[in-house]
Amino acid sequence: MITRRQFLQASASLALVPMLPGQILGTTSLRTRPSWPQFRDGPLYTSFLDAVAKMRADNDSTQPGSWAYWTNVHASFCPHRKPYFLAWHRGFLARFEAQLRKASGNSALVLPYWNYYDQPVIPAEFRDPGSPLYRSNRSGTNVSGALSLAAFDASLTNFQRGKTDAFEPAVETAPHNGVHNLIGGAMGNITISPRDPVFWVHHANIDRLWDAWVQAGDGRHMPARTAAYCSGSFSYGAAVSSMQRVKTYSPGSLGYRYDDTAMPTSGTSALQIAPLPAIQDALAAPLPAQGASLGGMGGLALGSGSLRVRIPLTADGRNRVRSLVTSGTGQGGEVRLVLDGVDLTDAGARGGYFYKVLLNLPTGSVAQPERTYLAGTLGSFEVSVARHAQMMASCGAMAMHGPVRIVLPLRDVLRRIWPESLDALTVSFVRVEADSAPQADAMVIDRVSVEAD
Repeated sequence: MITRRQFLQASASLALVPMLPGQILGTTSLRTRPSWPQFRDGPLYTSFLDAVAKMRADNDSTQPGSWAYWTNVHASFCPHRKPYFLAWHRGFLARFEAQLRKASGNSALVLPYWNYYDQPVIPAEFRDPGSPLYRSNRSGTNVSGALSLAAFDASLTNFQRGKTDAFEPAVETAPHNGVHNLIGGAMGNITISPRDPVFWVHHANIDRLWDAWVQAGDGRHMPARTAAYCSGSFSYGAAVSSMQRVKTYSPGSLGYRYDDTAMPTSGTSALQIAPLPAIQDALAAPLPAQGASLGGMGGLALGSGSLRVRIPLTADGRNRVRSLVTSGTGQGGEVRLVLDGVDLTDAGARGGYFYKVLLNLPTGSVAQPERTYLAGTLGSFEVSVARHAQMMASCGAMAMHGPVRIVLPLRDVLRRIWPESLDALTVSFVRVEADSAPQADAMVIDRVSVEAD
């Protein structure tokens, strides 16, 4: 894959190509993006296949008519675990959808979505070796394990990352990351995930779920269009025009809508397993409290089972955690779970699995919503996101391999489980896997620790 710097240099001299759906339509009417089954049986399906085949066959990665162009744009500009994750991808899909229309010659073509909450198995057309929608290196086809309802909890009324009870980071964690992880292959790596055609129908569904969350109301709200949050613009490479952030505020601003904007009602909203799956206590070396660290464990390997580590807290550590957790909203510092030296094995790099990272999960039956204990998820995709951030920070000087540091905020989780005994914090890595997941060790972690400001 070319580096970000090479990609930008190669495309810098190309003319900007505006691709606004409204301009192509020449009207104020909105196109409707349908679910995959309706799209497959409709009149646009053949045009879609033709466009995908043409773009995948085009080898000029500096031109938006090639599939590789969009993969490189995603690798160069996409924000993950950052503000604008949803908005940037909405513009990305709109620009790509316009290119599909251009490649097909069909001005009515739209990008369908895969509603995995209704049909969790990758549609058959994407698994047909004779189809341009096929990729051979997927590790899983059933994403049921990723389908949490946590992001649609009535308490999540804020949108922006960094606020309490925020929708954007919740939906990125689940179902977004989990779907990437369980499919694996290219989908399990942020820098190449758009190579898989299923990426596009997956992200169309994430975009639809965002729209569904907004339309559900009941206190859920976006920042105002005039807010500073909506100022500025997004880049999609030098060969395609940039997009004002405010244009991504709603699907209608970009000339389309969805045929279904209901929030999902089926999925995993709670750890509905009684008793819980066996979680083995990890035999790892304890690490002392020092500086920001309240203590931890060293040397951990995650494989086909679930593991739990117990991090004892000193009296000082308990006081620091209590002070941070009981401070007012938006005040004070953060309590963090820090995973240092996280690296994938060869088997783990193929994906097809992930781990739910849960804090102070009770033993026995659990009736509380999963979100109560969920700090985040950990799989090949999250590792690739951390590597990608490391590479971007170094302007491409660092490679997309090797160990990384992953940090998960804990303060909101601690508030949800409060009051709990603070003698120790228990971190459980609960394995979720697809049909063809690797059964060997998937990743290693040099150090698991808890830090507090």
